[in-house]
Amino acid sequence: MSQIKKLSFYKNPFIGLFIKASEKLALIPKNIHEKNIPEIEETLQVRAIPVFFCQSPTLGIFSAFNSNGIVVSALAEKHELKPLKDEGLNVCYLDERYSPGNNILTNDKAALVNPSIPKLEIKKIADCLGVEVSNHPLANLPTVGSTNIATNSGLLANSEISDVELKMMERILQVRGIKGTVNLGSFANAYGVVANSKGAIVGESTSGAEMQKIYESLFG
Repeated sequence: MSQIKKLSFYKNPFIGLFIKASEKLALIPKNIHEKNIPEIEETLQVRAIPVFFCQSPTLGIFSAFNSNGIVVSALAEKHELKPLKDEGLNVCYLDERYSPGNNILTNDKAALVNPSIPKLEIKKIADCLGVEVSNHPLANLPTVGSTNIATNSGLLANSEISDVELKMMERILQVRGIKGTVNLGSFANAYGVVANSKGAIVGESTSGAEMQKIYESLFG
């Protein structure tokens, strides 16, 4: 049975600012408290890789990540990417005008990106993540990466999107989705939830009703 657990990092309930997860790996800041590492690994059933991007612990802003590869900000330094290349991941840089975490939503089946991202950058993203990429704004917000979270088993979508938009997302990402919020009403779902198909970590401020909807959306 999939696990769901409440945590905060650096006294911040927006845990997705700092942690990224795929089916096998979790990227964690190098300075995260040691007691949090086994909690992350056990809940998500992954191996944790400590890194910084752009000399910062905010990995969630500076990267988009699936089982095939990782897209990082062009501001990231080459030496910061070595642990990821050592894991056999494809690695590519995204134009520094677009933070990957805000502008790319991906699982292992497909990706949705900010429609403002140039076509050449979109091709680079597709090659790196090994998926087909679509570009659509949602709820008139181009930052599709920060307001939605998708795994291989489900989708927690921005509560402000229409039912038509939700159906489109389900078709593209090939998973069932539910609209919801995190951390007492925030629609920054990707920054309040870290998840894969095996488990989820949610921000400490998340209500019981929100947790129930998050579990249902990601694990059915």
